[in-house]
Amino acid sequence: MTEQWKRNCRLTVQLKYGEPEALDLSEMRIVFRINQPTAETPKAAEFYIYNLSVDTMNRLAGEDNSNVGAMVTFEAGYGEELATIFKGSTFQYRRGRESPTDTFLCILAQSGDKAKNYALVNKTIAAGTSVDQVKNELAKEYQANGVETGELPQLSDQKYVRSKVMFGSLDDQIRQFCKDTNTEYFVDDEYLYMVGISSFLLDSVFEMDASSGMIGMPQLTTEGLMVNCLLNPQLRRGGRIHVDTTSIQTQAFDIDCQTQGQDQAQKDLKTAGGINGIYIIKAVEHYGDTRGDDWYTSTVSVGQGAVVPKSGITITAVD
Repeated sequence: MTEQWKRNCRLTVQLKYGEPEALDLSEMRIVFRINQPTAETPKAAEFYIYNLSVDTMNRLAGEDNSNVGAMVTFEAGYGEELATIFKGSTFQYRRGRESPTDTFLCILAQSGDKAKNYALVNKTIAAGTSVDQVKNELAKEYQANGVETGELPQLSDQKYVRSKVMFGSLDDQIRQFCKDTNTEYFVDDEYLYMVGISSFLLDSVFEMDASSGMIGMPQLTTEGLMVNCLLNPQLRRGGRIHVDTTSIQTQAFDIDCQTQGQDQAQKDLKTAGGINGIYIIKAVEHYGDTRGDDWYTSTVSVGQGAVVPKSGITITAVD
């Protein structure tokens, strides 16, 4: 992405779940925030669309704001080069007024909502089934709930000596499977991905510097390497970035003797730095205003092959 100017976006919202008709809201003022803070927290989006007519609001949200489950697709980029940075289903609408002249409809949505919160599984895996085959069975369950299969790793061919019962929440089943296999999973734009705890997706490494849109200096913190840049759809969880290690700003060590052993390893480039400056993205946040100044991406990454932080944004269930 060499020309990051003439920013552009496209927001389409399905009128009814399971029906093809959708509204294109791209010409309206849109303020958005899209993030996926941890491995097991769904990718979520918040869109504020300004000054819609009451009739249009009712078509989208329903008169009582109960029209949930509709698919939302948001693409962003520069000029005619747009890429999807969010696809998911609505779970709440809010209406409000920002000023005497400006009203808004807020749409809250998340990716993989049905599979995450409602999907159940009731299946018996026969003895002799391999660990990798169980992974594929879980992926099929996600497909049955509207989530396609993205990049999945090749796991062990070790076979279960006894039959295995999968019963209950699909989300609980895949979380336990990932703990057993030292992997992590996430749903990104209605696709299921799985990677090793210290592994990454097979995307090419993105060069992060001023010429590619980096803003300010990378900051090495207890939670990982924080980098801000102009909005970039190429940056996603599980991908990799390359940062010039001489430009990294380090955080001060904690003088509290009780926490020194916990956080100093993540604040020292020797232990927290990636191999040749390569970092694995663990969290991404896109945010912008189509009529304002914001149009940015923020990332938190950990070094490839480095010490993994024991707390913070890369850990399960921490926002």
